[in-house]
Amino acid sequence: MTTETNSLSLEYYVVGFFDLLGQQNFLRKLGSLPNQIDATALAATRENLKNTYGAVHNMRKLFADTFDKYEDRKAPDVSLLTPEQQNIHSQMNNNRIQFQGFSDSMIVFLSLRNTDQAKIHTRGILGIFAAAALTSIGSLGVGHPIRGGIDVGVGFQPSTNEIYGPALSRAYTLESSVANYPRIVVGDELIRYLNETSAQPVTDEFSRMSIQVAKNCLECLAHDDDGHPFIDYLGPYFRTLIGDAAQDASFIDKAYNQVIEFSTRYQKEKNSQLAFRYALLRSYFEDRLSLWADLPRKSTAISN
Repeated sequence: MTTETNSLSLEYYVVGFFDLLGQQNFLRKLGSLPNQIDATALAATRENLKNTYGAVHNMRKLFADTFDKYEDRKAPDVSLLTPEQQNIHSQMNNNRIQFQGFSDSMIVFLSLRNTDQAKIHTRGILGIFAAAALTSIGSLGVGHPIRGGIDVGVGFQPSTNEIYGPALSRAYTLESSVANYPRIVVGDELIRYLNETSAQPVTDEFSRMSIQVAKNCLECLAHDDDGHPFIDYLGPYFRTLIGDAAQDASFIDKAYNQVIEFSTRYQKEKNSQLAFRYALLRSYFEDRLSLWADLPRKSTAISN
């Protein structure tokens, strides 16, 4: 659905808000310009920049690169389909995903506007879920955990690559007030959209594909102990999607070691809030690690 309001187009969007955690500590160290002849001060500033904007840049690049790989992935085998069905598959696509940077955060959004019959919106949603999953693991593995929220709602674009409206507010609220620890929570409206899409009747090849991908999106999720659905990046769906294609699973161990390091650090510091949050994340990893145990490792060392 699209509503024109003067020059603004009010539409439904899927919006993801992702925040790179722990950046304020690094930013506080950049309180002043370093002395240009002080090599130690210059080195410290470079390291802080690497851990602040460098980490933010790497998060955004990893997400974009992962989504692009999803978009360019090998098409399903259509050799057994009729020429007409093969032609339909070649047209299937999703609206363009867009990015908006904000401080140490990243906003991604996807219009659900029906620009033509061939748009399969659930493909774009699955791409966002997959990119969010791999970015979460990759960033955590280098010591930069991510927290996020994804939902659907009304919004408009005041300018290119900028989203505004309730859709953004919902995603931000999920990240800032609901997610609580490093996880990516999915909102009720998006769950409702996926459930309704997956339950629609099959009328043609487009609806059949949209239904199947909506079901795949739901398979990406699990419900946490507090009832909120979240991206289950170590769960069965992603084990099948990326696990068998991975040369080894050391990236999982690397992320797990970071979780243990954070958990241990905050326990020693008696930081009750953060210690509890990373205890939840550690519990999630330890509940899922057995799914990845059969994959080879270049490095098998896991902290205890």
